[in-house]
Amino acid sequence: MLQASHDLPGRLLCALLLVATPVACLANETLDTLLQRLHINETLQYRYQETRQLQLLAEPWQASGELFISPQQMVIAQHAPTSVTTLITADRLVHHDDEQAIHRRIKLERPFAVPGMEPFMQLLFGSANRDELQRQYRIDLTFTDGRWHLQLEPRATAAGDITAMLLAGNKDRMADRLVLTHADGDQTSWQLTLLARGVSAERALQAMASLHQRP
Repeated sequence: MLQASHDLPGRLLCALLLVATPVACLANETLDTLLQRLHINETLQYRYQETRQLQLLAEPWQASGELFISPQQMVIAQHAPTSVTTLITADRLVHHDDEQAIHRRIKLERPFAVPGMEPFMQLLFGSANRDELQRQYRIDLTFTDGRWHLQLEPRATAAGDITAMLLAGNKDRMADRLVLTHADGDQTSWQLTLLARGVSAERALQAMASLHQRP
């Protein structure tokens, strides 16, 4: 899954982290209030369904599993169609795909600078404010039929980069949908369901990490 940048499991996530906190009141919701909630302050456990619309495939590719997010790390545990684990910390990305005998460890040049995902990870783990975000993206925040939608389009896009991302969620609920559109026309969408948070999610994360920890 690491052979191409758009196949990095980490790309799913970026915005996954934007889904961490409930949207309080749509009437008072602003870009500033959304940005205030970008940073994770507790561990979260999600169930996810990923769908990729790829130019080279006639049918969509789908996967499912669990996603763990904490202030220190992110763990993507894909359960189907095969077992694949990706661990992301500030300084490294570790990817294990036993079925294809792929085991990779990538040192990150900057904190959470995941290849192809750096702008997203900056939002999740960095310190981007509204002015900085607006310099990098064209931003559209809308509210329709009881749902909020945040669309970001990079002002400068290099080959292989993500050209747009959409996050959406119901009023007073966490984000439940993430859509990433890529320069090559591929698109990845994630449906998210929160399973646990806080202490119980942290315990589940530690149990998952211990199962896949390697020397």
